[in-house]
Amino acid sequence: MNATDPANNAHAQPRRLAGDTLVFEADTTNSGYVRGVLIDTGPEPEAYTGWPVTDLLITHGHADHFSSAAALRESGARVVAPREEVSLVENPEVNIRGMFSWALPSDEMVTKLFRGEGCTVDAYSDEWHTSGVDVVPLPGHTLGHSGYLTADGVLFTGDAVYQKQIWKRHPLPYAIDPGLVRSSLRLIESLEFSWLVPAHGIPVERDEALEHIEFHIGRIDALTDRLHELLADAMTTEAAIAALSREAGLTDNPAQYWLAVTTVKAYLSDLLRQGRAEFFVRDHAGWWRAL
Repeated sequence: MNATDPANNAHAQPRRLAGDTLVFEADTTNSGYVRGVLIDTGPEPEAYTGWPVTDLLITHGHADHFSSAAALRESGARVVAPREEVSLVENPEVNIRGMFSWALPSDEMVTKLFRGEGCTVDAYSDEWHTSGVDVVPLPGHTLGHSGYLTADGVLFTGDAVYQKQIWKRHPLPYAIDPGLVRSSLRLIESLEFSWLVPAHGIPVERDEALEHIEFHIGRIDALTDRLHELLADAMTTEAAIAALSREAGLTDNPAQYWLAVTTVKAYLSDLLRQGRAEFFVRDHAGWWRAL
């Protein structure tokens, strides 16, 4: 064996799940690998030394999912991302500004998950085709969030699925549209796969994956119903954010607060679309009330 053989590489010890599909498990972001195609990346490009990467598929435009994209592209990989996510991958500042209503937030207001090195995207996911990997649109966490299903039956879901243990650490996980998240989870249930690999968590076989999906849907429904109960007495947007964050046990951390702002607004908007709440402006503040 030579020095570049994967078996001799201390940085890369992927686990073979099925056929040619492997997973690099990491405390930060899990990534997949199948015949030269890498799905998402961890923060260290050295982790993939000895495993040639011809194409890098990115699930969505949060920096913890394309940490090594620029380095891998410089080494010759083609970078592929959902078209709605391209601006976020190429310029993470867009995501940061968007979270703060396009004003410039101070550093302590921004989660490290949104900070990273931008990378040029070479192709859109929906126009990318290769044998052995299918693109599965799974919006909700972000607008263009997508998963990737290999011919070996391994589904890489990015942040579309939060496993039970992740909910314990993050009881109000980031989402821009819980209704879309719910629809994406139902879509996953309908797919033929043998393994599910979330970006954060552990690879699980289908039966266990379906349990995590039902738990995730149950938590979305519970948060929606609880917010609806809280709105029995009209409250401002800020009060609703504080109430749901308090009940979820979030700390008074500036970066965590701004993630909660987006997420709670998403749940409020979902209630509005369901006809379960109304929005009005009074005394120059936005107010919500359950219907």
